[in-house]
Amino acid sequence: MAINKSAIYRELSAIHPARSAKSFEFKFQNISAILYEQKLSYVDGLRPMGNYQIALKTSVLNYLKQAKPNEQSPIDILVDKLRRLRNRDYLPIHGKGTGRYGLSLEYYLSIPQNSSKEADFMGIELKTKKGKSLQTLFSRVPSRYLACKDKNQLVEKFGYFDEKRNRQALYTSFNNTQDSLGFNLIANKDKIVVNKKKTEILEYDNSVLENALLSNHNKTAYVSVSSQRLKNGNAGCRFDQLLYCKTPSLLNFLHLANDGNMYLDFTLSETNGRVKDHGFLWRVPQDAIGDLYQETQLIDLSLN
Repeated sequence: MAINKSAIYRELSAIHPARSAKSFEFKFQNISAILYEQKLSYVDGLRPMGNYQIALKTSVLNYLKQAKPNEQSPIDILVDKLRRLRNRDYLPIHGKGTGRYGLSLEYYLSIPQNSSKEADFMGIELKTKKGKSLQTLFSRVPSRYLACKDKNQLVEKFGYFDEKRNRQALYTSFNNTQDSLGFNLIANKDKIVVNKKKTEILEYDNSVLENALLSNHNKTAYVSVSSQRLKNGNAGCRFDQLLYCKTPSLLNFLHLANDGNMYLDFTLSETNGRVKDHGFLWRVPQDAIGDLYQETQLIDLSLN
């Protein structure tokens, strides 16, 4: 049952006229932030807001110690929230571009906005996936350039001229099989080398790739999204399924690379002597995501 939070704030303000309804909303958002930091469930739609007083945190923790609420794991809290969202069917999309589904998920989960590199939700990294497109795992610059000194030379020597945009560019996605430009991956026991035909272009130390896996994906929830037009004609999204993955393995990563199920994307362009890139993206097919991890659990969000 939906909670009318605004009515609660107004009632509290009527009881305590010195405080406005808005001030009570901020206070409850502060409490949500404390619960979120403690990896405890908080009210749907009540966006956690930090910068609270230490005395408030002390009071909340003392109350929790006395009340002894039923403990839930972060994944159980996440699944409960996603199931309630699933029951609301298709929801308006928040955000634009390729990241719009991830932004929408964060919006509806009321995840605090910050620039931290920590996992998105109580120690769990969130990823949205739709259709059969490749899933981006992480972006990492090469450990070493071999046939060029940096990304500038990479796009100059091994890219192509994009006549449509009037610039030098290097946009391609490849696995262990040569792409149309001749790039492919060669996985060894201590590194992965990028070749262009028979020339070694750059390489990644396996230790760098393992660090990226463990720092970004130790616990990851891949949320499947479907889309449909809403009654007002705008695009909507629905969160249907969750693949919960724990403990990625470098060995599994290398197996995927050798099997052709690991891709590296170059996203570089050069205009007026300035090179831009959107990352060196490591990506995996949707149906191979689970093979990267030691533990996986598929959860249907339509079931209560």
